[in-house]
Amino acid sequence: MFLYNETISAYISRVRLLTKEIVNQEMQLKMDRARIHYKGIMYPLNIVVFEDNTRLGYFDSRSYELGLSKKLMYTAKDEVLKNILRHELAHFMCYLVYGPQVLHGEEFHEMCKRFGWGQDVYAAYANIEAENLKVSDDNEKTEKLLAKLKKLLALASSDNIHERELATLKANQLLLEHNLDLTHATSSKEETVYVKRVLESTRKSVKHVAIYEILKTFFVSPVFNHGRGVFYLEVIGDKTSVELADYVANFLDHELEVIWKETQKENKRLKGLAAKNSFYNGVAKGYVEKIQQQKSTLATSTDLVAIEKNLQKNLRIVYPRIGHSSLSGGRHDVDAHNAGKVKGGNLSIKPGISSGSSRPYLLS
Repeated sequence: MFLYNETISAYISRVRLLTKEIVNQEMQLKMDRARIHYKGIMYPLNIVVFEDNTRLGYFDSRSYELGLSKKLMYTAKDEVLKNILRHELAHFMCYLVYGPQVLHGEEFHEMCKRFGWGQDVYAAYANIEAENLKVSDDNEKTEKLLAKLKKLLALASSDNIHERELATLKANQLLLEHNLDLTHATSSKEETVYVKRVLESTRKSVKHVAIYEILKTFFVSPVFNHGRGVFYLEVIGDKTSVELADYVANFLDHELEVIWKETQKENKRLKGLAAKNSFYNGVAKGYVEKIQQQKSTLATSTDLVAIEKNLQKNLRIVYPRIGHSSLSGGRHDVDAHNAGKVKGGNLSIKPGISSGSSRPYLLS
């Protein structure tokens, strides 16, 4: 999960200076702003700050992205931070020289030695002071609210139609109240904007666009972002909404395929890509219309507009220039679309599987 605010922006600026120092002085290359010159080619290096319980840093060759954990802002001295940067820059160079297959083997060690870096750089693990790793009050509030929302979403899959509708209504009410509190907050505390990659694939499909449209009802701004041979579906917003959207996106990625197959069994005429794409568009439309109708009974139009303005403000902080994302579904199948709308109107977000981890902090 990537983070944005003024303090983090200042931290990233400091990290860029340390990175430039390492590249220019130790690696004997040239770094100009966010690009590194190597053999006549200028390669981008995008530095981001992320929140994760298992990693301190990483380099992603698909997006030329060097990530540093937020923990390092408060616990790492400059030399420790520089060693982590050296480790990830070694991965960057291994990618340029050997390709993406190199992890922490012999080639990686040789690359570190080439620049005069030893065990403290090429080790895959790092120990950082743990004082600030205690869960904060804000994190506790987030976890409690997420647990309550997931419980309501589970109840929304009940066979009892009254229980199902009440649970969906209550979940929307909680999300609305949470976002209204954020929007109307007058505290001088610096607000952090969260970004998380919830799905990725080699090719964007109509199913992904349907998920994109549904996620907007969870008070986040979804965005399609592209790397080398891959695209990401990211969500932007406050921490609670982003974590919930991640939960929902992973559920929908599987569930939409399931309900499409179920609908095909119910209607043997629905075949082919055009029908499938029309069905997914219908599911998104049916679900969004249901939630919008509920929201109109829970909040005034003024409140909804205020929340939307806050979402757009957060989106512009992360991506100052961005357009609307869409994908044509090709030929339209009316029957499939209408079947999708019915399924979307009855769609419930059932409990997903959480992949908890207790691994030590890693450098990758």
